[in-house]
Amino acid sequence: MQADQTVISLRPGGGGAVASSLKVEPASVLVNAEVPWSVRRGNLSEKDRILKTVKGILNKLTPRKFDVLKGQLIDSGITTPDILTDVVSLIFDKAVLEPIFCPMYAELCFYLNMKLPSFPSDEPGGKEITFKRILLNICQEVFEGADNLRAEMRLMIAPEQELERRDKERMIKVRTVGNVRLMGELFKWGVVPEKIVRHVIKELLGHDGKTCPAEENVEAICHIFNAIGKQLVRRGDHFFSRLRELSSNPQLAPRLRLMVRDVIDLWANNWVTREEVRAHFEAKKNLGLGPKFTQRQRRI
Repeated sequence: MQADQTVISLRPGGGGAVASSLKVEPASVLVNAEVPWSVRRGNLSEKDRILKTVKGILNKLTPRKFDVLKGQLIDSGITTPDILTDVVSLIFDKAVLEPIFCPMYAELCFYLNMKLPSFPSDEPGGKEITFKRILLNICQEVFEGADNLRAEMRLMIAPEQELERRDKERMIKVRTVGNVRLMGELFKWGVVPEKIVRHVIKELLGHDGKTCPAEENVEAICHIFNAIGKQLVRRGDHFFSRLRELSSNPQLAPRLRLMVRDVIDLWANNWVTREEVRAHFEAKKNLGLGPKFTQRQRRI
């Protein structure tokens, strides 16, 4: 192609054609991309396609859409143990990062544990690979790994490590509290046995009874007692002597001491919450059974 070509253009007013000289640059040379477009845009592996589908379902999951979307998860094509493991990890991470929805995620885990297939172990004589087993292993790893992360965080004393140390501290708190809240809700559905929950509480409260637990541990304890104290705690349990100590421990932030005292009050009130008391009073009032409507007051 020549660099200079004569181009014929038409005037807008119909004044005929005008010849003009226009310099045309040579065509650019095409360069192959490092990652082919077809790979970036599509052609996902079967596993990646399934995990992408699962992520999309979890992002849309709400209590209102629960029944429909749990069915879609069950039918999403979880056909190998490695896909099952990744799906459980996705659900766990969502539950931990959205702790207010832990009851919903615990119910989801209950149904998926019943409906999803199990797989034989790679090891001779090993236990089956099931949704429940993978989930409990993740809960255990996160719970037991928190101490190692705290030890790493304490070594970050250089000024340039301050931001990284804060991020790690935040991650420990989020994952510890979220993990324990999820285990408490899973206990309600029979997915986590009582002996594991009681072990977790003992670990959170500390062994010697003298060292003040980490703040996230105390917060997690309060959440789990609020959720399942009625089903879990028996009269005479040593848990509450330890909680009474924490309720006045000056090493704890005032916010956490108040949380502990609320749990103690709840225990003393047979695990009847203020909301339940208020709802009961309103129901009696609506039925004409409240204090304002007694027979004696009507006669007056």
